Amino acid sequence: MRSPNVLDVVKAVTDLAASHSEVAVWWYTRAGVAGTPVILLVLEPRDGELPDTASIGAALAARFGPEAVAVRMHRGAGETQTLYRLLTAANASAAAGHAEGW
Repeated sequence: MRSPNVLDVVKAVTDLAASHSEVAVWWYTRAGVAGTPVILLVLEPRDGELPDTASIGAALAARFGPEAVAVRMHRGAGETQTLYRLLTAANASAAAGHAEGW
């Protein structure tokens, strides 16, 4: 299976966002260390909600392979990595296909 590129990840996130309204912002960064996933997805939760990183990770693993993508929660002010916004969910019903902040 080939490594996903950013367009592959944008498509996957757009598809997943509709069923994960608990995620307010979907971020990514490219992992640059050998032996780590190619893409790291970082989830910023909607107020007080807890995104299901395990099921999101499983859906992405089914699409790209288990070693291609990792998922974790956003660290807020303690975030040290440079992140790139993939999608901002305007609201729970319009999450899929709606992106701001490119």
